[in-house]
Amino acid sequence: MNRSLQTAMLIFAVASASAREQGKSDMNLMQRYGGVLAPDCSNYMLPQLKYLGDSLVVQDGGKAVLTGRNVKAAPTYFGATPPPEFETVLTSEVAGGEALVFVFYRNASGLFAAVEGGPKVMAALPAALKGKRARHCDPNRNAAPVAAQAAPAASSQGKADSNTAKVFKGYALHELSAAGLLYNAKAKETYYKALGPLTKEPWLAKLDGPSSENKPVKVAGADYVKIATCKNHDCEQNKVLLLWSGVQDVVYGKVHQKGKSTLIGSPPPAVAAELENLWKAEWRQGK
Repeated sequence: MNRSLQTAMLIFAVASASAREQGKSDMNLMQRYGGVLAPDCSNYMLPQLKYLGDSLVVQDGGKAVLTGRNVKAAPTYFGATPPPEFETVLTSEVAGGEALVFVFYRNASGLFAAVEGGPKVMAALPAALKGKRARHCDPNRNAAPVAAQAAPAASSQGKADSNTAKVFKGYALHELSAAGLLYNAKAKETYYKALGPLTKEPWLAKLDGPSSENKPVKVAGADYVKIATCKNHDCEQNKVLLLWSGVQDVVYGKVHQKGKSTLIGSPPPAVAAELENLWKAEWRQGK
């Protein structure tokens, strides 16, 4: 093998490793910070902040007023003396090259973000967000993070962690809200296939509404992860409960919207029956 080819292969290997590490870093950031933050999460027409993985968005009146691309983490943004409760910073660039920055803080009340940026960015910022912090709308992300390497408290916990690892294929259960299903490319593909025409419903496609804690469950003798969420600002009429198995590569679920319930993923009869029981337990009703 000539030296030029060896050099090219080495460069490719280094670039591939770097891309994998960047992808892992981006996924970790999304798991920890992704979603919607707002002074008032009950009304999507009021100002909101969104971290969508590839962009930072400031929204008002239901529309984006600022969109920043080329998102990067900047944990040393404040140097050696960060402000109290500081956790990290995400930077981005809006059209024209100005910076749009989300500064994340965490305290006993949850996860918050404040906006910084260039003069034009700050001028376009809604008044409700100027000099103020917006709280994350996802209760899972407002919860204090669990140490990724924490030792199991007992052998039963160790067994549960083992089952979770098999189902999630490397994704830590405590790091995932409902939208976490979409961080796994294969799971996302399987979920969208199960949804079929319902992928046209944004709240189902994004799974970005309020969600309960994801939990491992055994259904019809197999391990699944139970995922439950609903539509922002309209939980009563629009909600979904999913069963996902990475091992089986299946997503089963029940969707309730606009007074109509639909099973997705063609669950076998035994799974469908247990899915109904889980639905009633989750939503406290038989719809």
